[in-house]
Amino acid sequence: MNSSEQFKQYTEKVCEQIRWKKAHSIVAQEIENHLIDQKNAYIDMGDSESTAEEKALLQMGDPVTVGAALDSTHKPAPQWGMMGLVMVLFAIGACIQFHFLTDILDEGYRNSAYSVPLTAALFLFCFAAFIVAYFLDFSFFGKHPYLLPVTLLALDILAQMIGATSNGTYMWLCLGPFSISPISITILFPFAFCGIAYHMRNKGKYGYLLSGIIAAVFCLVLLTFHSSGGILLFLFSAGILMITAARKGWFGENVRPLLLFFLIAGIIGMVVLLYALPYRYRLERLVYLLHPEADPTGAGYIPSLLQGMLENSVFLGKGASFPEWDVLKAVMPTMYRSDYILTFITYQYGWAATITILLLLIAFLVFGFRKCFRQKSVLGQMVSLCILCTFTAEILLYVLVNLGYTIVAPIALPFLSYGTTALSLNMFLAGILLSTFRTGEVYQDNVKPVLNERKFIQWDDGKLIISFR
Repeated sequence: MNSSEQFKQYTEKVCEQIRWKKAHSIVAQEIENHLIDQKNAYIDMGDSESTAEEKALLQMGDPVTVGAALDSTHKPAPQWGMMGLVMVLFAIGACIQFHFLTDILDEGYRNSAYSVPLTAALFLFCFAAFIVAYFLDFSFFGKHPYLLPVTLLALDILAQMIGATSNGTYMWLCLGPFSISPISITILFPFAFCGIAYHMRNKGKYGYLLSGIIAAVFCLVLLTFHSSGGILLFLFSAGILMITAARKGWFGENVRPLLLFFLIAGIIGMVVLLYALPYRYRLERLVYLLHPEADPTGAGYIPSLLQGMLENSVFLGKGASFPEWDVLKAVMPTMYRSDYILTFITYQYGWAATITILLLLIAFLVFGFRKCFRQKSVLGQMVSLCILCTFTAEILLYVLVNLGYTIVAPIALPFLSYGTTALSLNMFLAGILLSTFRTGEVYQDNVKPVLNERKFIQWDDGKLIISFR
């Protein structure tokens, strides 16, 4: 039986007492379902429909009292713990950057990019990006899945058309004193793919197949416009998302054979890409990765210096005398603020400082993954999982490079390393992550039944479905 007008009026009165409007729909549905169940129970006991409705409403109690009680329990979860971790890491990053900036200015660099006001404005902008994302409705990206991918592609094309070059390789979009780095924009690609995968989930195995094809297209775009590190980051994040989707049945059917196909195709693709490079280059990269000292003046120069700094570091305080320290500061005035910040922190302040930073990052990831898998909605889990995997890939790649094992160039160290685009995007993603945890409890997925087209007759939600295909 359908709910009567009395039931609707009752639920509306209850919802009027709840200040969090996002909770209204889920509360109204729960109240109406409970009233209908009670009404049907009284009818089964022999009461008339009108009497059953009155008894059900009487049993529920005064709507104002019920609404006030629900208002105390249906509130956004602020996530103070994780927000505190983000703010602590962000503050540490700001202190480190201003300290390094002082060193750069003391060395005589008077470039506009090395000014205190500009750096302060950058950190204020990044903090604003975090706050805006924190209060943003994360479901927007699930409802408009193609907006972010199209925007990223447009930025890549625009950078190729009118962007400036750096060392003849990378393209930049310059906006006054700021510039947008395509390498850093890579951070958003897994998040952009997440929205499309969520949109495809109602299409069953065909949606899973389409998601895999779209992931391959993303890889081609990254290969064309971005760096190898960006491809690794995307494969890591999107791969875990697809594996989790297969395990949890988000696409409705058994898609594990397709998952196996994607894994094999991905491995073959990486092998083909690797063999497309000259044999001598591949061999040299492998040798210098394991033994950078084999070419201390060429490809192994920076990894050798980084490992030398770590070998001369102590647990607490500045490391032993290392002549190349001054050379590095002179040759790479900004790179140790961005690409090698952990190595320089270790040498300057000791292993204790670096271990503390890594423990804070690990704590953030651990708490994040725990909250991620407690999300009730598929979109909430997808968004949080994708963002956390992006952070994990960034951190792993960054740590390896700072240990002297340069597989590919690092992208960024979340919340800490310098870079307008990378820092602001990482803060934005952190805001979206906490927004998901803050409001994800009341988000309801728009689920459509995934039907098995091979079956002639199916039963779903009280409906008999006959397929003539």
